[in-house]
Amino acid sequence: MEIPPEAVLVDTRPRAAYEAGHLPGARHLDLSAPKLRLRDEAELKALEAGLTELFRELGLRSPVVLYDEGLTSRLCRTAFFLGLGGLEVELWTEGWEPYATEREEPKPERSDTLARLRRDWLLTADEAARHPLLLDVRSPEEYQGKVHPPCCPKGGRIPGSRNAPLELFLEPDKVLKQLGLEPGQEVGVYCHSGARSAVAFFVLRSLGVRARNYLGSMHEWLAEGLPTEP
Repeated sequence: MEIPPEAVLVDTRPRAAYEAGHLPGARHLDLSAPKLRLRDEAELKALEAGLTELFRELGLRSPVVLYDEGLTSRLCRTAFFLGLGGLEVELWTEGWEPYATEREEPKPERSDTLARLRRDWLLTADEAARHPLLLDVRSPEEYQGKVHPPCCPKGGRIPGSRNAPLELFLEPDKVLKQLGLEPGQEVGVYCHSGARSAVAFFVLRSLGVRARNYLGSMHEWLAEGLPTEP
């Protein structure tokens, strides 16, 4: 992958791995953990303001190239937040290791970048509930409600959703045929916290599918007391 000379590099690996050696100039950022309620315009505006401050603090501007230990959910959820805020993002999933020679963390100058949410990337809970083609990328056991994380009171799925386990998306050349999708089609994706679904989001977008990620996913859905199947 050829990195544009003006690109900002972002390393989403664990802090210890970053400190052991990263690409020269790379910022460290991991947005895999934050769980936000995003159901009304005030909450979306607050997210936009928070992303603006993050962009300015880390000196982020387009384009941003992010890398991790492969195509991880940590990489994709972080990239999703940055892209959702309007930055041009690219994922570098292989081939960067020989260049990871720097240990000092850069002190970037503040940027004047303003975040502007790409609403066509995002589904809120209410939009997910109405979406005609919503894919649940969790495991079949999670989809069937047989298992659930300890942070959630129960299992289940969003009514009307189809199961498309994340493993399907790790073979991009087969995804569209296996799921019966076409380029240009709009598809919603979700998981437990919007991380695995971010992987599916970027794979589908790379194939020309207009994917939208329900970032809150089942964690928010259950916290809001919304109906589930089975």
